[in-house]
Amino acid sequence: MAAMSVGKIMKHQHKKVVILRTGLSIDGSAAVQIVPLSARKPSGGGRYVEAKTWVSVYWVPLDQVKVVKATDVVEAATYPGRLPHDPLKAVLKELG
Repeated sequence: MAAMSVGKIMKHQHKKVVILRTGLSIDGSAAVQIVPLSARKPSGGGRYVEAKTWVSVYWVPLDQVKVVKATDVVEAATYPGRLPHDPLKAVLKELG
């Protein structure tokens, strides 16, 4: 299993996600809290945080946070690798 840390960008079901929390459990298995990382600005009135990285601008939709088994999340050999500190802090603050 890949090493996971808060802020790391990985993949879940072939989509980029950001790890928000580690050390969780689902049915006795290790789990993590994730949120999608989108290259497209969300339409509609959903809450999101804009994340500017050295690669591009991404959006983190706050209404799509979920907890999944850690084994379902895999390494993503894609840039930027980690969400920058300020947007990550904003996401975690919004989620409480």
